Amino acid sequence: MSYLPYLLEALPSVRQPGKIVGPFADLMGKVYNLLFELLHSNTSAGSLGLAIIIFTLIVKLILFPLMVKQQKSSFKMQALQPELMKIRKKYEGKTDQMSQQRMAFEMQEFQKKNGVSMVSGCLPMLIQLPILYALFYLFQNAYVYVDVIGHNYTDIANAIVNIPVSLRMEVFQPYAQEFANAYKNVAIIKDGFDMGSVNNVVMLVNYLKPDDWNVILQNLGDAGSSLVPLLATKSSIETFLTIPLVSKAGLHFPGIIIPIAAGVTTWLQSKIMMMMNPQNSDPGNPAAAMTKSMLYTMPIMMGVFAINMPAGLGLYWTISNLFGILQQVILSKHYKKKFAEEAAQ
Repeated sequence: MSYLPYLLEALPSVRQPGKIVGPFADLMGKVYNLLFELLHSNTSAGSLGLAIIIFTLIVKLILFPLMVKQQKSSFKMQALQPELMKIRKKYEGKTDQMSQQRMAFEMQEFQKKNGVSMVSGCLPMLIQLPILYALFYLFQNAYVYVDVIGHNYTDIANAIVNIPVSLRMEVFQPYAQEFANAYKNVAIIKDGFDMGSVNNVVMLVNYLKPDDWNVILQNLGDAGSSLVPLLATKSSIETFLTIPLVSKAGLHFPGIIIPIAAGVTTWLQSKIMMMMNPQNSDPGNPAAAMTKSMLYTMPIMMGVFAINMPAGLGLYWTISNLFGILQQVILSKHYKKKFAEEAAQ
């Protein structure tokens, strides 16, 4: 396997991350690879999913100081609502542009003076965006970032290349053509897909879905016997609770569980945030309408995105939401008690 490092270095992802996301993907790929190998050395079954769960916990712990700051600002904003309402009341009925600008300026100055911001709650989400983009590339091309998966895919590709040419072309060419058509603008396959190249076949292995492999093995017959244990290893590594994590979640069972879980946990986290921050449902609060709208649009958006993304990314988002809910509940109880004591004093 001495050629593997060169192969993985020379073989680019079909969809490569850009200059901004690329460093995130590389760094997170290295961290995730170390974590995965640690888990895989103890248990191969479901190790990809377990690594995602622990990796999510690590990310949430790193972002925890921001969550603390966000929650503190949110409760402080709640305490300042009576003063903000006075400013709004001062300009009640004044709809001209000058009055609206003055009201906005006074509210901003008041918030700045008290060290709070109406947009502070968006900061953790904004920071998570490059992480989500990086994870998309990581899970879509796990063989590039995770050494164990890279070894497995290379072994499968070698087994395919060793199948007699006529049978190999008959069985795999339709999938190779479909793959080439889907990524015809990618430089590495612009000149055609070579079924005799291990590099190209590795990309095809990454592209094929579990159902495709069932048809392929049936068509290969005895010639595909060498693929059976390799594909069993692939399935064992990549499947978590019967869900293939490197494939699109899709609309079929069991993959559809991931988009549903992503949408439900997104809604639940937003709902708990609204319940813990009454100003978010206050009709006098200009941000309340947007918050209420996001309560329903965000879960739908995340569910739709999760359908078309690798299921591993949807699992990350779901676990991230669950950890976020737990953090919200703990921090909410802490700051409610703290601000109540300060108000009493």
